[in-house]
Amino acid sequence: MKTPYIYFGTKGYYYESDSSGDQYLAGDGATSLTLAAAGMVPIDHTAGVANVSTSTDAYRILIKSDGTEAAAEAGSAYTSFFYPTDGSITFVATKPQAGGVIELNAGAWGVASSGQVTFIAYAADGTNGYDIQNDDKVFVEQVKRHDTAGNGASSSNLSSAHAYPMYAFRGANPVAYAGEYWNGTALDQTDLHFLSTDGTGTDDIIRLIHTAGKYPDIVKTMEAIANCGVYDRAITFYDLDINGAETFAGGPSLSGENDLGIVGCWRTTA
Repeated sequence: MKTPYIYFGTKGYYYESDSSGDQYLAGDGATSLTLAAAGMVPIDHTAGVANVSTSTDAYRILIKSDGTEAAAEAGSAYTSFFYPTDGSITFVATKPQAGGVIELNAGAWGVASSGQVTFIAYAADGTNGYDIQNDDKVFVEQVKRHDTAGNGASSSNLSSAHAYPMYAFRGANPVAYAGEYWNGTALDQTDLHFLSTDGTGTDDIIRLIHTAGKYPDIVKTMEAIANCGVYDRAITFYDLDINGAETFAGGPSLSGENDLGIVGCWRTTA
């Protein structure tokens, strides 16, 4: 029986609105990012070692301030916003401004024990440090695939990718997602279920984080791929390459553009 094949690369994405002003990602010092929750497990990285780790340039960490700070909270190394860049918010040195997004440099955070991210306080490093405040928004976004040691194409690393015959597609499940993109775009989550390739009869889940309201178009896109009649190559639903270039199937018209607003794509099962 002929069937199209569908290919999914990986782009990790993690969002949180800090609830306690702590200096840790995911709640406390003992909590780690996981493949299921974020699509990536950062390699251990010593804060203060500029981008020499194999993981520090594979993803970026962004902080959006919840409110303008009266006291110095961000290091002197930060001299401009990552977003916005149109001058709508005035950058003030060392004092995060409400709604302004700053990209942390490699000296501002460390990773230990396979995914535990700790941010360096401003008092400890007045150049690279950043004090996270209650309700600040934190974003971790994979920006390219890595094929170097520790980041290779396996189920436990950043570059995991998967392909399925379309007859294995079992359905699309919308999942509540209280998150946003760093530019303020509201996001939703959709889980695509496929019959597992290991023969156990269980589901593999491809998790998509995408622009809010796109669930109907995702379903229509899967239908379009199932009926596309392409059998000599796999249809790439999403991919991220080693240079940071992204490939999309597009929406229901299979336009090749990011019509669905995908910011995250990964398999939650190893």
